[in-house]
Amino acid sequence: AAIAELDGVLGPDFDAGNDKKENRAGKIAEAGGKTVVNALIPFRGLVREISGAAPAQRRLNAAIDAGLARRGFLRGIAKGRRCSRSPD
Repeated sequence: AAIAELDGVLGPDFDAGNDKKENRAGKIAEAGGKTVVNALIPFRGLVREISGAAPAQRRLNAAIDAGLARRGFLRGIAKGRRCSRSPD
């Protein structure tokens, strides 16, 4: 149940056999957009620190990392115990 709850919050888990095609044009456009935004807003990093956006982003990233680690741990325990409702 905890794995399903984490899947709902974090999205689907990574599957080794699930290869997706990357949209190269989309990736280039995204990188270009980020470059333009960073060029138009001088001292963007400083503004994010002062406004509290950067610390909030760091807390969010830490929470996501903890959730991913927890889900991996629970999947390993379920697989090791051969649970009938194993996530694999």
